[in-house]
Amino acid sequence: MLYSESKERENRFIISLKIGFPFAILTLILFYIFKISTSDIEVFILLVLLIPIYIYYIFYLIYTGFKTTVIDPTTRTFTRKEILEKINTIKNKSYESTVILIKVDNIMDINERYGITNADNILKIFTKKLDKFLKNYNFKNISIGKYTGGHFLLILKGREKELKHLITIFSKELKNIGINNIEIKIDYSLINSNYDENVNNIIKKLISLLEEHKNNIVPNIKPNEFEKIICNAIDEEKFILKYQPSYNKNTNTKILEVLAKIYSKSEGMLSKTQIQRVVNHMGYETIFDKKIFSILLKQLENEDLSNKKVSVKISPVTLRNTEFRQYLNQLFFKSPLKEENFILEFSEDKSYKEIKRFKEILNQYKKSGFKIGLDNFGGDNCSLEYIKNLPIDIVKFDIEYTKNIDDKRYKIIMNAYKNLLKDLGIEVMIKFVDKKELLEKVEKFEFDYIQGFIISKPKSLKQLEESL
Repeated sequence: MLYSESKERENRFIISLKIGFPFAILTLILFYIFKISTSDIEVFILLVLLIPIYIYYIFYLIYTGFKTTVIDPTTRTFTRKEILEKINTIKNKSYESTVILIKVDNIMDINERYGITNADNILKIFTKKLDKFLKNYNFKNISIGKYTGGHFLLILKGREKELKHLITIFSKELKNIGINNIEIKIDYSLINSNYDENVNNIIKKLISLLEEHKNNIVPNIKPNEFEKIICNAIDEEKFILKYQPSYNKNTNTKILEVLAKIYSKSEGMLSKTQIQRVVNHMGYETIFDKKIFSILLKQLENEDLSNKKVSVKISPVTLRNTEFRQYLNQLFFKSPLKEENFILEFSEDKSYKEIKRFKEILNQYKKSGFKIGLDNFGGDNCSLEYIKNLPIDIVKFDIEYTKNIDDKRYKIIMNAYKNLLKDLGIEVMIKFVDKKELLEKVEKFEFDYIQGFIISKPKSLKQLEESL
């Protein structure tokens, strides 16, 4: 039995006592009244008054009992509210404790492939296996709570280093055996419970650490401080724009990729990649992209963009926002710059369900003159689905193809993709080319554009003008 289930049983027992104790008292009172009273009418009146009150009391306790449940109905672990309260309570204790966030990384895939019922059952078995594993290492009264979806929070006494080793062992064991013949992938992060007074900041940091595991991009800033930096940068337009050229030797055309950064006195330069997760979490994607475009057009308004395209990576959420499209129309109406010189570049992990609607939106951008770019092509995302359905003008190969250019399979796949894209009328770019030897290998594929430090490092507008 999970610790959460035993706590829920305790709560139910307390409710039962609350119901039973007044009943015993009421019975004694009635027995006493029957014994001393000489009037049946008095007894009847008392019964009429006391019994409805008691019935109301019972129903009230049952109602509040259901409302105050401490366990999640699916996994039988603690509810989010309860586990957060426990984290809040355990902070500043005399003993050292650690908060752990464990994520069942492929729960969405399990959901889609095996159905919601099976996915729920997987999560339930997962928590029982985790509880049993930790009990084998002499942990008692293990507080496990469901945070959201496939995310679970744990509170354990012990140091981060020791617990990290244990969770790693559990992760490897589970990966090897799975659950019900279904592969389970988990990721985790952990932090000392005294990291911050605010429990929400502890959770935000744990989520940031999960992202760091994947991308190694999240700076070591407390989440609330990070949010303040970003909000301040957006409000005061504290953006620094750099431009990284890529080159097409056949047409003498350059694509300038815009790299937006934020400068903070306390943390130095923060790239868009570093701050993207927080921007998304705060729902600031569209606001952020609007600011970037506003600053960009001001910087470039006196530039000669003939034989140049300016590629701006924006959120797919922003692209699908009608207000953003209207904003761009107004912005370019007042600007001497033309939409024909700009590429709206995006990438997305999972395919947008309303694909026909997405296609209509992108076609409206194209009617205005914009080109549409797709980044991270051929990676772990929906890029193949998108080139089948969307009006893409240019794609950038995912970095894994550059890294594995000597691998025979990658060569065959990349060449096949390149020919397919050419047949579809889509231009192709390879990026992250940083050495002469790599450039020589890449040039054999005859990509339309090559980008990387061997071509040019990101430069300010002034540096770019000086190099031309």
